[in-house]
Amino acid sequence: MKKHPIICIAVMLSMLQSSVYLPASAESVKCLRGDLNSDGKLDACDLTLMKHGLMSEFESPSAQIADVNADGITDRNDAEMLRDYLLTKIDCFPEQYVIEPETPQIRPLSGSRQMEYLSRGVSAVSNGKGVFVSWRLLADDPADIAFNVYRTTDGKTVKVNDKPLTGGTNFTDSKADLKKDQTYTVKAVIGGKEFDTDGSDTLPANSAANVRIVNIRKGSTIHFVWVGDFDGDGVYDYLVDRCSDDHQKLEAYKSDGTYLYTIDMGYQSENKNNISPGASTIDVGMWDGATVYDMDCDGYADILLRIADGVTFADGTRYQNSNPAAQEIAVIDGRTGTLKASAPVPDDYIKVGPMACMMEIGYLDGVRPSVVCWMKNRNKDKTFNSMTAAFGYDESGTFKMHWRYKNEKMFENRKEYKNGYAEAHQIRVADVDYDGKDEVLHMGYALNGDGSLRYHVDEIVHGDRWFVGSFCNGNNGKEMYGYGIQQNNQFGLLEYSYNASTGELLWTNYAKEGTMDVGRGNVGDIDPRSDGFEMWSFQGLYSCSGKRLGDGALYPCLRLWWDGDLLSEAYNDKKFEKWNWQNSSTTRLLSPWKLTDCTGSERGAPMFYADLNGDWREEVIMTSSDASRLVILESTDPTDIRLYCLAQNPCYRNCMTAKGYFQSHMLDYYLGTGMEMPQTPDISIIPKAAQ
Repeated sequence: MKKHPIICIAVMLSMLQSSVYLPASAESVKCLRGDLNSDGKLDACDLTLMKHGLMSEFESPSAQIADVNADGITDRNDAEMLRDYLLTKIDCFPEQYVIEPETPQIRPLSGSRQMEYLSRGVSAVSNGKGVFVSWRLLADDPADIAFNVYRTTDGKTVKVNDKPLTGGTNFTDSKADLKKDQTYTVKAVIGGKEFDTDGSDTLPANSAANVRIVNIRKGSTIHFVWVGDFDGDGVYDYLVDRCSDDHQKLEAYKSDGTYLYTIDMGYQSENKNNISPGASTIDVGMWDGATVYDMDCDGYADILLRIADGVTFADGTRYQNSNPAAQEIAVIDGRTGTLKASAPVPDDYIKVGPMACMMEIGYLDGVRPSVVCWMKNRNKDKTFNSMTAAFGYDESGTFKMHWRYKNEKMFENRKEYKNGYAEAHQIRVADVDYDGKDEVLHMGYALNGDGSLRYHVDEIVHGDRWFVGSFCNGNNGKEMYGYGIQQNNQFGLLEYSYNASTGELLWTNYAKEGTMDVGRGNVGDIDPRSDGFEMWSFQGLYSCSGKRLGDGALYPCLRLWWDGDLLSEAYNDKKFEKWNWQNSSTTRLLSPWKLTDCTGSERGAPMFYADLNGDWREEVIMTSSDASRLVILESTDPTDIRLYCLAQNPCYRNCMTAKGYFQSHMLDYYLGTGMEMPQTPDISIIPKAAQ
């Protein structure tokens, strides 16, 4: 029977389209150049498909197969060569076959620092008129990777972008029906071929703009949220505290809100004195006593927790110790909430009582993670005993304490911390000299990765805010800088910047007379007229080099990367704000409570914030007023800036594990106006865990 020509063309176009969606095969495939309908021969049907493909632009394996002259470009020259071959004007093509690889050709990461596997992190949120879709650029993605975005509505899937996306890893779908559930997937395009990627995201019908809701159990106040991949799927899950319960509790949830388990901190969490808390109390004052990270590098996140007599794990097992003041640092399986390992806290000061504890993860040997614990208790004369210790797995797989440092050096005339070098309300763990190994930093001193004293700065006393990272292009990859504020410094020092590797002061700001409590300060690029980060406090705005730029700036709370340009924004007591450097004023970007029921902590901070999913911008986690929902605020501002996800930056990922008085996260490269594109991080990726 003779086929109708219109039907034949439709069938051929369908063949061409179906080739775009073919999944990667189980092993490499040798394909005949020009064989666009994959029937093993070359004929007029392939030439017709070639011409239609050139009109609609090839996007997939077809582009490579159609490149019959093997010059890396699919154009009319290929169609003419295929025509000449069919007319026997030429005998063969320059190369007969093209090899289709099984998987994308990723950039191998061979750094010694082992870090978690992350999926593509697709995120879909409403912008009020359409859907803003964003996804991760990963550190091992090839430089020329592009992406296609697909929307599925009522079981029908369509590609929403016209051409592969090569700019910022985000796309605004203005044609989506916000009254229906919309599911988005993102596929990678490498060398003209399309590959599936892990993860998708569904935006529920009638969702509020800029908001992602994760329903959890209703309970008491949540002060902090931690994130980590408990189930090994490359997506961050959640650990939340219920810190106002008589017996404080920790609850674990999957990324979609599925409840996993509860850990009961026991009778010794009843004492919530924020200076001398109970032996198992968490999240009072500056003492968190918990964090989340994959400590044994098996692909599943663990909970790191300071425990004492009376703590009950998810399986009902209760930790017991005849000495109520005795404490241990425990590794708890993030999947089950059961105890995996523990090591005792040193008992140097146990006669005084239990030690409050703050935690942050660091790679002190440059290879495996350690949990750094800063611990203190209080003497009767109101002085403190301070000790920093590092715990982790050794080469034999035993979890133990690696080292401890006791801050006991005496100083005269010191109003704060009479018994040691100055400390603040948080610690910083970062590779300040870029040798691959992290250092442990307190406000007035620093420790090497082996626990030995690196330096101290005598003139520094206590201050609530300080920051360590790369502040400008000039110190990328060389030495990190620091900035801190001072409170009641007897030498009159108000604020300062210093070399975080050596302790050398770079610039200082002194009071004209007397002492002052500066209170708050922050760093970030908020004024493009000066190079690098600006530093601001209630004393004014300064350039990276210490030049005074003005009397005011953003309220110094938490710096954010939010709206898609290279300047920094800020979160300030449930408000998202931006500094207008042209007229020295502040603009409100977002008022979350106008979008949905949500609240932050009693300190005016969110429960958590970081680059959790989507592109490199940061998300903010708040809760509903009844603490039954996590409310995640996400930017919907398009950006052409393409950066690998911040959570794969070693310095930033360390920051994500720290609490204390919650601080702005820092990077080991400068992110701001005039920035140099960051180098690929010197890490390796732990293989995806078997689920």
